[in-house]
Amino acid sequence: MIGRPWGQTLAGSVADDDTVDNQQTYQRMVDYYQRRAPTYDVVYGPSERQPDLARVAELLQSLVADRDVLELAAGTGYWTPTLAATAASVYATDANPAPLAIAAARDYPRGNVRFGYADAFDLGPVPGEFTACFAGFWWSHVLLADLDRFVRGVCARVRPGSVVAFLDNRFVPGSSHPISRTDPEGNTYQRRQVPDGPAYDVVKNFPTAARLLDVACRHSAEAEVAELHFFWLLTLRTGP
Repeated sequence: MIGRPWGQTLAGSVADDDTVDNQQTYQRMVDYYQRRAPTYDVVYGPSERQPDLARVAELLQSLVADRDVLELAAGTGYWTPTLAATAASVYATDANPAPLAIAAARDYPRGNVRFGYADAFDLGPVPGEFTACFAGFWWSHVLLADLDRFVRGVCARVRPGSVVAFLDNRFVPGSSHPISRTDPEGNTYQRRQVPDGPAYDVVKNFPTAARLLDVACRHSAEAEVAELHFFWLLTLRTGP
């Protein structure tokens, strides 16, 4: 399934200046992760992050056990084998071919993983039925004005009673990239340098647990947040 890069569906039939700016913001992130794909997994390497990563893996495997999982923004597929270890099936998607090729080259002993391109804001064309959805390190890249639309679309794409999980970074001074600027809408940005390439201003929001639950509870009657030192995991269940 061939999808459109994130953000192309923002325009609708008439594009105003804000929409064009949003499209450009998302397209810069697509370009950034396309360039960074070969070195992206180094972010998981620091020894101090290993206890958190192990705990997240345990939580995710319990959440998706025996479920058909739609994975959004799979990137290089770091989390895809973790999901596949207990899930009935995983359909791992991304908008970028370079990181998705790395994901597809990983080992999946159970043979229960498929791959496809998808726009995280337009999940209708994604084939199949799903009882779980997982998006790792994508929430922080979604502009604040688009969060409700994104979460609403995810919840609508899975079956009632499904588990939806979002994993992302907490801001940890000395470990996280510093915030380079804040826009008028409250989105924060980090300046990211690509090896042997240009620097990018990348949207990177760091919501509080209260803010996460505020958004989640507009789309689900059941939601909870697990806060670790380096990461947070938001889980909700779709009604009824």
